[in-house]
Amino acid sequence: MSQIVFNHVGGKPPFFDGTSSFDYWKRKMKMYLGSINDRVWEVMENDFVILDPANPTDNERANKQCNTMALNTIYNGIDSKVFEQVKDLEKASEVWTRLEET
Repeated sequence: MSQIVFNHVGGKPPFFDGTSSFDYWKRKMKMYLGSINDRVWEVMENDFVILDPANPTDNERANKQCNTMALNTIYNGIDSKVFEQVKDLEKASEVWTRLEET
């Protein structure tokens, strides 16, 4: 089974309140997620699929873990009004897309 090493990132993630510059926040968040692990950003950018949820492969489990890390980081970097716009989504890539569209 492959191991993913996560770097501990000091400090809080960049914060987006829905009114400030999204492009500024997006660039900072991309670097923040990449500093956790390159794969966290890759899952955010490229999405992932688990073909058999009852029997995921090691790679699928790693992608799911990276998705959870990305979601947690995003949730900690947005205010409650912005969270209301994305709380129904399960994948970090979907959250990212919705934030870009709003």
